Amino acid sequence: MTADHVAMVRRYDEVWAERNAARRLDALSKIWAEDGFYVDPDVPEGVLGAEALSDFVAASFEEMPGLTITAISDVAVLGDRAWYRWKATTADGQSFEGTDFIEFAPDNRIQRVTNFYDE
Repeated sequence: MTADHVAMVRRYDEVWAERNAARRLDALSKIWAEDGFYVDPDVPEGVLGAEALSDFVAASFEEMPGLTITAISDVAVLGDRAWYRWKATTADGQSFEGTDFIEFAPDNRIQRVTNFYDE
């Protein structure tokens, strides 16, 4: 199951690189649980569902032109949970890092992502 979880996280990373809304939503439909939930310090109330997450990604692209996100650590898996570190860079060269904690549904799709930014 570990390899499946790592593959699912990598597919999630690809969502954050997809600029086309239809393709992004299609990718999410395959990896995101129906009641999948994303939360970070900027959206403490969270984002529920694939469509809302796709909209959040689109808003992030608008807010931070040229946004790219790159994994900077391997994905560590423990049972139905995983975590990894990433670095985000914008077109003007600004960057920030953080850690995503992922929980998986019984069908291996992503149930929850909790994102923390480095201070």
